[in-house]
Amino acid sequence: MEDFGIIIACCDQDYLFAKGCCASIRYFLGDVPICLLIDGTFSVSALEKAYGVRVINRTTVSEEVLRKRSFGWGKTKMIAFWESPWSNFMVLDADTIVWGDVLKLANFQEFDFIVDKPCYDYPDADVSEFFFDIPGVEKHFPNFRWSESRSNYFCTGTFFAKRGVFSLEEYVEILDFTAANPGIFKYGEMGFLNFMIFRAAQENRLRVQNVDMQLLVPDFDQDLLRKQFPVEESGPAGDRTQATVIHWCGPKPTLSSGKVYSEPMNFCRRKCQEDVWNRTGLAAERSLQAEDLQRLIYVYKNKFKKKFRQLAGK
Repeated sequence: MEDFGIIIACCDQDYLFAKGCCASIRYFLGDVPICLLIDGTFSVSALEKAYGVRVINRTTVSEEVLRKRSFGWGKTKMIAFWESPWSNFMVLDADTIVWGDVLKLANFQEFDFIVDKPCYDYPDADVSEFFFDIPGVEKHFPNFRWSESRSNYFCTGTFFAKRGVFSLEEYVEILDFTAANPGIFKYGEMGFLNFMIFRAAQENRLRVQNVDMQLLVPDFDQDLLRKQFPVEESGPAGDRTQATVIHWCGPKPTLSSGKVYSEPMNFCRRKCQEDVWNRTGLAAERSLQAEDLQRLIYVYKNKFKKKFRQLAGK
């Protein structure tokens, strides 16, 4: 594809997975351009050198409103719509990998957005839990026919899009609305991005296609995933013609995790160690274990802070 690249949104606590995501792109897609959209100040120079990744961070964003208001959980990836280095792009969360040639799923000639196709029509309860408060949206956006799109709402861990499909003014209005009305849109950008996409589609401002392109790990049994995405000593096996984004949107795929099937991510993280630092075997395992430990400390420190604030507020 011309003028195309893949943008991975990450922060310091999920950078360990973003490395695996980059390795999966190089393994399955070759030299497709990669950009890391970073919330933070940590260095990614090793990946810049080894994988040729570009970097977008607070110091490189041109729009002041994005620098000030669009970094942080649930907002960072939105920067791609105005600051993407390419006119056509794919967005990936850090806790994903590509498996197979996912680029064959993109059709930028006929569509402005290519997003995941849900497995079923969401009932009202699921729309309210995962996307937005229905009475709140009906009150504040009466012209939006939300029920017409209940079979199209998707997890925003990955999608294809074109730069500039939204005006910056529209996004600022959404930021102002979410600040004044917390709780109406759910899970960071997932609720309001779905709203922005399908409102624009209803108003004939966007051409949107739903395709089966994302697998949400918590939705499937580990044994089924092990059969569908087998990893052998030589690497990924099984049906190499299938194309999907594997997304660990629940428990994360650390080396020792027993909560999820993590071998596809484990392979990609090991591949990154080899590609970038020439580490294999025990040296690579020690490095990855150190990353997992650092993340565990970060998670428990945040849980302690949250509990302390709750107790202090009583």
